[in-house]
Amino acid sequence: MRKILTSILLILALALQSAALPVTALAATYDSEGEEETVDPNAAQPEVILINGPVFEVTPGKTNTVKIKLRNGSAYGAKAIVIQPTFTDIDNTPFTVGFAGNENRISALAPRSETEVELTVDVDRTAATKNYPVTLNYSFFNVYNIKFTGSSTIYLKVNNLSGEPDFKFENVTITPSEIEAGDTTTISGEITNNNFITMHEATLTLEGLSNDGISIHNALDSKYFSRIAPGTTERFSFPLIAGGEIASGTYPITLKLSYKDDAGRSYDKSQNYYVNVGGSSAQKPSLEIRNMKEPTGIYGVNENFEISFDIANIGEGEAKNIKVTAAGMGEAGAVVPKSTSIKNVKALAPKGTSHFTFTFAATASAVSQNYPIEFTIEYQASGEDVTTFKQYAGVNVSNPEKDKEGQEEEAKSKPKIIVSDYVCDPLIVMAGEEFDLTMTLMNSHKYKAVHNIKMFLTMAEETSSDTAKTGNIFTPVDSSNTFYFDDIVPKGSVEKALRLYVVPDAQPKTYTLTVNFEYEDDEGNEYTSQELLGINVKQVTELDVDDYTLPEQVEMGMPVTINFNYYNTGKVTLNNLMIRIEGDVDTQTRNTYIGNLESGSSDYYEGTFTPMSMGELPVSIIISYDDASGETIEEKRDFVLDVIEPLPVEDVAGMEDMPQEGMGKPVIIAIAAGIIVAAAIVAAVLIQKRKKKKQEEAFLAEDEEEDTFAPEDVDYDQQMPYDEPDYPKEQEGRDKNEHL
Repeated sequence: MRKILTSILLILALALQSAALPVTALAATYDSEGEEETVDPNAAQPEVILINGPVFEVTPGKTNTVKIKLRNGSAYGAKAIVIQPTFTDIDNTPFTVGFAGNENRISALAPRSETEVELTVDVDRTAATKNYPVTLNYSFFNVYNIKFTGSSTIYLKVNNLSGEPDFKFENVTITPSEIEAGDTTTISGEITNNNFITMHEATLTLEGLSNDGISIHNALDSKYFSRIAPGTTERFSFPLIAGGEIASGTYPITLKLSYKDDAGRSYDKSQNYYVNVGGSSAQKPSLEIRNMKEPTGIYGVNENFEISFDIANIGEGEAKNIKVTAAGMGEAGAVVPKSTSIKNVKALAPKGTSHFTFTFAATASAVSQNYPIEFTIEYQASGEDVTTFKQYAGVNVSNPEKDKEGQEEEAKSKPKIIVSDYVCDPLIVMAGEEFDLTMTLMNSHKYKAVHNIKMFLTMAEETSSDTAKTGNIFTPVDSSNTFYFDDIVPKGSVEKALRLYVVPDAQPKTYTLTVNFEYEDDEGNEYTSQELLGINVKQVTELDVDDYTLPEQVEMGMPVTINFNYYNTGKVTLNNLMIRIEGDVDTQTRNTYIGNLESGSSDYYEGTFTPMSMGELPVSIIISYDDASGETIEEKRDFVLDVIEPLPVEDVAGMEDMPQEGMGKPVIIAIAAGIIVAAAIVAAVLIQKRKKKKQEEAFLAEDEEEDTFAPEDVDYDQQMPYDEPDYPKEQEGRDKNEHL
């Protein structure tokens, strides 16, 4: 009995121990036919995905409600779901995202089921207009208590019409309004901040000026305002002058205001005004269309209709060479002219009018709709300048046969998804940086909807000129490469915003991004399509130049040399590299064209110039080149040289300290005597050298004569008695020469 009781207790203990262990073994489930199958708990992963959006528009300065729809796209249930929003750039995020109540916690989400969650988004009133990415991170458990994570990215679209400082140019006048060549006038007015945001560091600049046209007169062409408070006004005034040989006419000038908002973001806006020289505005023609009669009713194929109107010259000058061109718009050949499509008038006097009539008809290719008719009017004033303007009329066309054909074709055709519009921000993206891509996806079919849409991107390209190196130029940031949409109704569209990263070694050019679609129609037929997007990539350019200096003080007329090494440390070739010297200098190397400098290359530059004016002389060394996109980049170094008079000749000879005035007579005599003694010494040395040279030449000549004697002429017993008288004197002379 004791053994039986012990066995029962042991079995109970083992059962309790097994129940306490975590479930890691394969669980038993059954398939649709009732057969038992096993499921790995780690493989039973729910899939929480976003099925609406992902772009949601929010209003600045308010608390917005954003409703997102989540779907469990797997065959496994999810529970204890927690949603946590995060931001890519938290320091520059102009809003706060939260959840109503505890809606960021979802107790469970069954397989293939959906739920809706409300987000509250508080947006700053100064938020800039753009799409802001927000990442929604999910954490959840499956039925086996195993934890999984996932994420989706939504974009909060801010269209802030009032968050940007705004202003108006008011009471702008040009006084006098008409001037002659060489006369002066003044443009003045007010800048009014008509928004509730302060404008900081406002700079008003006058542009469109030229020395031979309209230019600023004895003043600066810009004015600076440290701040313009909301509702306040600042006045401005610029004196102008017309060139002495300027032709009569109307000349545009531009007022450009650059400023910043409270967050330091920069803005600039411009507005054009006109200066009238020579009273030309009172002599110019001005044409307009009056009394246009458009066709009423509905016209069938080959039914003529007329459009007529008058052209009136409301200006003070005569209009010449008037040409009126009529053309049907819409599908090519749908509406065509039956009369002459171009009519001309040689001249139209001031206050004069001319009548025009054109006849049109619809062709068999037209469909039932309203077609616009375009009229283009061109004319000349004095001179050769041509003025052009356009006017439009419309006609209703009915063609049931064409409509029926179109419906039949549409019924047989398959629906197609296209990218009807896309925006790349920035327009030209920099290699190694991120950018935003917003696409508008459109179902182009008139009658059929599309369902179960899968979109994915293909971005494989060469990453350098070496074809062996290939890879993805663009990679999604915090997102997968595949996206899902439920439906797009006929002629409907949805927006999709992405943030992409460009690899650092991408070559500067326009890359093709392929957008692939897989979808179904109402009958379950499967289709695929592709769209191509062009993304313009720019590579960083970098030119390093050695440090160099110019002397602070130079003499007038003395050449100055400058030299340095330069290196292309960027990743692209620098085109049209040029080095030039600017300033009042004379030089043979004012413009030195280098050409193209490849990446990793270096070169040496040396130039010489001579100052041409006294005093402070500004000199600039400018290095310019074009990058791969054609943009010209300049590096400028400015110097100011102190140019002094050249030293006089006596100074160069080292006699600048010798007294020139007030010397006594004894001093002058002593100096003269010293000069005479020095000259005598130099003369004596020169005479002695000439004498020595003559003696050496005579001695060498005697040696040559001695060498010509024959052996039989020599008396060896007397030991050359004919040499004895001259030898001592010659030797004495040699000794003196050696002494000297």
